[in-house]
Amino acid sequence: MDNLSNQSVTPTGKEYARKIEGDLNPEEALKLFETVMGILLPRTTRDSDAYVFTSYQVLREWLVATDLIMPRHGFQRKAIITWAKDGPGMGDTNCPWGMGCEFILFFQKGAREKQTKRRNSVIHVPQVRPGDLIHPHEKPEALLEMFVKASTSEGEWIVDPFAGSGSTIRAARNLNRHAVGIEYDEKNYKLAVEKLEGQEEGML
Repeated sequence: MDNLSNQSVTPTGKEYARKIEGDLNPEEALKLFETVMGILLPRTTRDSDAYVFTSYQVLREWLVATDLIMPRHGFQRKAIITWAKDGPGMGDTNCPWGMGCEFILFFQKGAREKQTKRRNSVIHVPQVRPGDLIHPHEKPEALLEMFVKASTSEGEWIVDPFAGSGSTIRAARNLNRHAVGIEYDEKNYKLAVEKLEGQEEGML
C-alpha cells in the first residue's frame, strides 16, 4: 500500500516507481476490492479459482478482509502461496533484509478437478527485471502461467479486474485461454496494450 521505492531518484526511476491508483492505504484498496468482487464473483462459473496478490505489510488486513468478502460469493481460502523471487525486491533499501517474496491468497469455489500435479505452495520464479518493467508491480508471465494451468483448461475464460501491466492476459493467450483485463489507470492500460500488441506482432 502506498508503495514507492526510495531508489527512484532519476526522472526515469520516478516514472517507473510511480504509485498505483486506488492503492493509497488498506482501507481504500479493500473498499475498491470489495466493490469489484461484489460485481464479478457472482458471475463466475460453479467451479472457479481466485488468486489475490498481497505483500507482508498488509497481509493481516487482507487475510481478515478476504475471509469475510470471498465466502459471501462461495469462495473459501485453500492456500497461501509464497512467490519466492531471486532478489530482495522493492522496499526500504536502508533495511538489511529485503522482502524477496510476495503472497498470493488462493480461493476456490466448488471443487473443480485438478488440472495439474499437486505441488508445493512455495514457488521460485525470477521477478521481471527493472529494465523490462512497464509497471512497478509487474508479475512475470511464467508465474501467472502456473496459475492459469492449475485453474483452467484450454478455451476457458480468465478475468483480471486489476490488470496492471497485462501479464495475466499475456499468460492466458500463451496457453490458449480467453481473458479479459480491466485497468483503471489510463497510462498502465496503454502500456499493457502496447506490450500485448507488440508480442502479437512478434508471433506473426
